Amino acid sequence: FPSHDKRHGMFTYHLLKFWQENLAEGTYGELAERLRRQVGPESVRTNNKEQTPQVLYSDGVEEEWRYWIFR
Repeated sequence: FPSHDKRHGMFTYHLLKFWQENLAEGTYGELAERLRRQVGPESVRTNNKEQTPQVLYSDGVEEEWRYWIFR
């Protein structure tokens, strides 16, 4: 859903903000948790609609993906 005051979609805004704040490195698990915590409540407040970011992964990496580091 949009975040008109931020001129991005809510998911995109929080994704870019996370990467900007964690320029050195971070894990995909940290990113997924932050997006879930921030996008959901903001979407309800702003758009009066639920938005729940989810991670889709293959069966072979069930919990492993959370610890992958991006640089």
